[in-house]
Amino acid sequence: MPSPDPYDVIIIGAGIAGLSAAYEISKTQKVLVLEQEDHPGYHATGRSAAVYAACYGSEQDALYALVRASGDFFIRPPEGFSPTPLTTPRGVMFVAARENVSGLKAHFAEMSPRNPEAYLVGKDTIQEKFPALNEAYQEAAIYDPRVYDIDVSALQEGYLKAIRQAGGALRTGFHASNIHHSDGQWTVSNGGDSFRAPVIVNAAGAWVDEVAERAGVTPIGIQPLRRSAILVDGPDGGAVPPHWSMVVEFREEFFFKPDAGKLMACPANEDLSAPCDAQPEELDIAYAAHYVEQALSQPVKKVDHAWAGLRSFVEDRGPVIGFDATAPGFFWVAGQGGYGIQTAPAAGRLVAALLAGQDVPRDLADYGLTAALTSPERCHP
Repeated sequence: MPSPDPYDVIIIGAGIAGLSAAYEISKTQKVLVLEQEDHPGYHATGRSAAVYAACYGSEQDALYALVRASGDFFIRPPEGFSPTPLTTPRGVMFVAARENVSGLKAHFAEMSPRNPEAYLVGKDTIQEKFPALNEAYQEAAIYDPRVYDIDVSALQEGYLKAIRQAGGALRTGFHASNIHHSDGQWTVSNGGDSFRAPVIVNAAGAWVDEVAERAGVTPIGIQPLRRSAILVDGPDGGAVPPHWSMVVEFREEFFFKPDAGKLMACPANEDLSAPCDAQPEELDIAYAAHYVEQALSQPVKKVDHAWAGLRSFVEDRGPVIGFDATAPGFFWVAGQGGYGIQTAPAAGRLVAALLAGQDVPRDLADYGLTAALTSPERCHP
C-alpha cells in the first residue's frame, strides 16, 4: 500500500555511501533510506579494513579529492555527531622486499607531489613501527603518519542519529523489487508497501546495476570484486601491540594491520563476483597466510577468523556520483571500490550539492574535482 508520508528523496542502500548521502541531503530535504538487509552496513561497509589514509588515491583525480576533503570530518567531526572519537592514529608503512626497493623509491617519487606528509625511512624506523617484519623487508619503506583507524560503528551511528533528528527514516528488510517513474515521481515497492519521491538515489553497492535495470535505467557496468582477509595471532602466538603501524606492500600485493590484539592479513585479491553475501575461498585464506609467513617469517598455525567483502568498480575505477542523463530524478552513487568509508564525508556533500543543482563544493573543487570526473555519462561511451 502507498505510504502516507511524502519524501523528497528515496535512497536505496544503507551502506556508508547511502547513509552519508542521506546525512547531507536530510539537512534540507526529507529522506527515506531503504535497505534490503536487516541492518545497515551489512555488506562492504561492515567488512572493510576501515582506515582513513590521506595518501590513498593520488593516482586517481576524483578519489584523491574525495579522500583529502574528508579528513577534517574524521579528525574533527561536527559538534554532537559522536560521543566518542571517530578515529585513532595508526600510520602506514609501504614496504618492499630487498629486490624491489628501487621500485619502492620510484613509487615514492610519483606519490610525493600529492602526499607531502609521506617520507622515506630506513631500518630503525621500520623496526620501531612494525618490528615483526623480516630482514628482507627492512631496507627501506615509505611512512605516512596521516593514517587513522576509523570507528565504523560510531560513524554509522552518528549518521543515523542525525538523519532521524532531521525527520528522515530508515526502513530495513525492504527489497526494492519494483521501481518505476511516472508523473514526475519515482515509486519504489517491495510488492506490498510502496514509497514515492521525485528523486531516487541508487546507492546499492554491488547491486546498483540490478537496481537500475528494475528502474528501466541503463546500467553503468559495475564490477564487484571479492577481497578477503584473515585474523591470526601475533609473533610467537602473542598479542599484536596496538601501536604498530599498518603495513602495505607498495604494489598492494598484501597488507597487515593490528586488530584488537590480532593481526589482520589481506592478500589484496580482486576476484570478479556476482553481487552476493561474499565469503572467502580457501585459496584466498591460503594466500593471506602465505604472505604472513613470507613477510613475517611467522608460521600460521591457526586462522581465528576469515571473511570477504565486495569492492565495486566501474571500468575507470573512479566513483560515479551524479544524475543519469536519460532518467529524470535518477541519481547514481556507485563505484566506491574499497574507499567508500574514507571518502564518505566528502562524497555525501558532493551528492547533496549536485542533487540540489549546485556547484561542486569549493574545497573539493580546490582539490581538482569536477562534476565531469564523477558523471555517470563517462560510463556510457
